[in-house]
Amino acid sequence: MNHELQTKRVLIIEDAESKISISMNAAIARLMEELAEKEITSERIFSGEEAIPIVSNDMDFDAFLVATDMDFDKQEEHIALKLLKRIRCRQPAVPVFLLADREATSRKLNANIMELANEFVWIMEDSPRFIAGRIEAAIIRYREALLPPLMKAIWEYNENNHEYSWAAPGHQGGTGFTKTPAGKKFYDFYGENLFRTDTGIERSSIGSLLDHEGAFEKSETFAAKVFGADRSYSVVVGTSGSNRTIMQAVLSESDIAICDRNCHKSIEQGLILSGARPVYMLPTRNRYGIIGPVRKSEMTPEAIGKKIQDSPIIRNRTKKPAYAVLTNCTYDGICYNAAKVQKELEQSVDHLHFDEAWYAYARFNRMYRDHHAMRGDPKTHHGATVYATHSTHKLLNALSQSSYIHVRKGRNYVDFDRFNQAYMMQSTTSPLYAICASNDISAKMMDECGCSLTREVIEEAVDFRQALARMERDFKKNHSWFFTPWNPPEVVDPASGKKYAFADAPRDMLVREQECWRLIPGETWHGFPDLDCEWAMLDPIKVSILSPGMNEDGSLQEHGVPAALVSYYLYQEGIVPTRTTDFQIMFLFSMGITKGKWGTLLNTLLKFREFYELNAPVEEVLPGLAEQFPDSYAGTGVRDLADEMFEYLRKEKPGEALNRAFETLPEPVISPREAYMKIVTNQVEFVTSDDLAGRITANSLIPYPPGIPMMMSGERFGVANSPQISYLHALESWGKHFPGFEHVTEGTRIVDGKFQVLCIRE
Repeated sequence: MNHELQTKRVLIIEDAESKISISMNAAIARLMEELAEKEITSERIFSGEEAIPIVSNDMDFDAFLVATDMDFDKQEEHIALKLLKRIRCRQPAVPVFLLADREATSRKLNANIMELANEFVWIMEDSPRFIAGRIEAAIIRYREALLPPLMKAIWEYNENNHEYSWAAPGHQGGTGFTKTPAGKKFYDFYGENLFRTDTGIERSSIGSLLDHEGAFEKSETFAAKVFGADRSYSVVVGTSGSNRTIMQAVLSESDIAICDRNCHKSIEQGLILSGARPVYMLPTRNRYGIIGPVRKSEMTPEAIGKKIQDSPIIRNRTKKPAYAVLTNCTYDGICYNAAKVQKELEQSVDHLHFDEAWYAYARFNRMYRDHHAMRGDPKTHHGATVYATHSTHKLLNALSQSSYIHVRKGRNYVDFDRFNQAYMMQSTTSPLYAICASNDISAKMMDECGCSLTREVIEEAVDFRQALARMERDFKKNHSWFFTPWNPPEVVDPASGKKYAFADAPRDMLVREQECWRLIPGETWHGFPDLDCEWAMLDPIKVSILSPGMNEDGSLQEHGVPAALVSYYLYQEGIVPTRTTDFQIMFLFSMGITKGKWGTLLNTLLKFREFYELNAPVEEVLPGLAEQFPDSYAGTGVRDLADEMFEYLRKEKPGEALNRAFETLPEPVISPREAYMKIVTNQVEFVTSDDLAGRITANSLIPYPPGIPMMMSGERFGVANSPQISYLHALESWGKHFPGFEHVTEGTRIVDGKFQVLCIRE
């Protein structure tokens, strides 16, 4: 293990206002010398207030020593408490020592301060060597318990094993890479520890991912406790692999699967692998193209029974559905009341799957109570067996491809030995241990600090939303425009009943109260029709901003600013939105977001507005676009281009074509598995959009936005002017008019400006 990992560090914090004696100062200096003898680096700071950002951001300290005389006025006590609470928030188990002089302090002891510390040391009475020994022992205990099971096993393997391996991987701890210049650069870039811990599955001291033994088993047991499951599985092939694993474990040929139409493509892959036959629950959409919740009326036993009876691909219509899957929360940030969803769907199925790839943090903050799969105590669970799949790398802190499957045992539970067969089919016999360890670390972080970490993200998102709302209001007062956050324009304090404009609402209330984010039936701001009470809420950290141009009834105003143009500018400035529709731009707030980051976003939006108002030349504002397409944009101003785009949206109404394409489901002709087998046997051909009428898709078509399947494999296009074909033509026309702003449609290719779709040869 390298020197930086071995170094022990302590921070000594003194308050400049404390009346620390000369003799106590000398004792602290002697203590620092003794710590140095034990190879413990000590750093000293003389302000509690200045120490707060240090303890908030530097996680490498192994102990904190707070020198105090306990003679606080109210302000000093506030700072001291804030400091210690911040330490406990970031490092709950780190040793904290209060250093004091008994003679000066014994009559001024402060219980609030003392309960946040581990030890109270009379620095003038015990020898520096003894105190240093106490600190060293506390650091050793802290480090021993610091790491979760798998990371600890890998760490110790790396530290204690210096073997000559004759097994895979062939780079042998990175040595193989150092034998050519390119390999050496690769080795240097990632560092020695990655390669030393990239080992084969023969290392019994670490255990087995596929057999769930040793440190891997301990890690999964720990994760189950943290995330509220009866059993958890660590997955190294992403949540796509997690979803496919569940479906392979619980579905067989010709089983009936109830699927959210707003599903990830891995759900379709699970249908292909299992041979199950789907019926779909249709989500709502609003005027902005934002995907809303599936209504309760789509989930009742009666509604599901009718879907089964109406499906031409289900042979045995009396068969009970085996499985249901729902995306929670949606990509746009709509979170279901999972308790109510479960109550509805478990009347029809024994296996209920919540695809919570973007929602692994929900259990750790009361904002999301009842709105996630693994809620409450697993011991109280009854009913269907419930699964949650989490992409820990998305909005927790883990490496790409890290994922978890969490299971709560219920009806028709698939035991470990059977479930693991599906798990092994989707996993690998050569896992990168760094991915496994990052999953372990993400669980540890949420176990220790999940509440504070999620609160901080919500705080940042709320601060941004309110800042944006205040800016928009100020511009509006001056008869001008700006962007607005997509959230309730007004909120009510559930405690007092007082109504606030969102921009002026108490920050703590918005951060704490779920009621401020619920989708109340009939409210105009969200625009989702026919919702049930307390059926869904908006996730505060999934932030959509709206550009001007659309009325509350979905009609377009006289002027507007298409979001595609704004997003292009943001990309150019190094700001990457997660999704863009005609008038919506979406940003994900995560644990890596800071005020500086979202402050830069606000400044960039202000700069775009300035360019728009000046009608600055596209060549200056979007030079890459003008250079790539000079015939389309040379001599054009930003406002001119925005007006041209907006007029196109108003005249051609591609948004209406999109709505029609997603409001009705195409006719299923064969199952996804049967359609895929046509690909395998080469009974397919590419068909241009002009000739799609009546053809059957061999693969799914997923336009972005909105990012949900418009056509699933095995479904038939309608007539030439059917909603789905009309929408493809609308996208072609948009791309022709505004090169550089084309939409992505997964499952197609473009040849000479026309979509081509892989269809079954008939």
